[in-house]
Amino acid sequence: MSHQIQRLLEDVKNNGDKKVILYTMTHCPACKELKNKLEHLKITYENVDMEGNDDMWMELKEEGGKDYVPQVRVEKKLIHEFDQINDLVGMVISEMIGRKIVIK
Repeated sequence: MSHQIQRLLEDVKNNGDKKVILYTMTHCPACKELKNKLEHLKITYENVDMEGNDDMWMELKEEGGKDYVPQVRVEKKLIHEFDQINDLVGMVISEMIGRKIVIK
């Protein structure tokens, strides 16, 4: 896991007020899966629907985002690689249950 993801996990854990934004599309299975994981963990997030949202796509690309969803922003850090998103969710779960798990 990257050092940045580890720091984000610590920030989210230590500061419940950290803003989490999901960039998703309605018919995206990976987006639905991620929403379910976060809801199960009771992590509050804001959802931004990317369907037909050309301005937001441009904004994400300018920040190094990709042409696909889901993407996640925790505060100012944009995460777009699904394995990193799963690392973040896996670490949150691991912290909650007190043992390491890996999300695939």
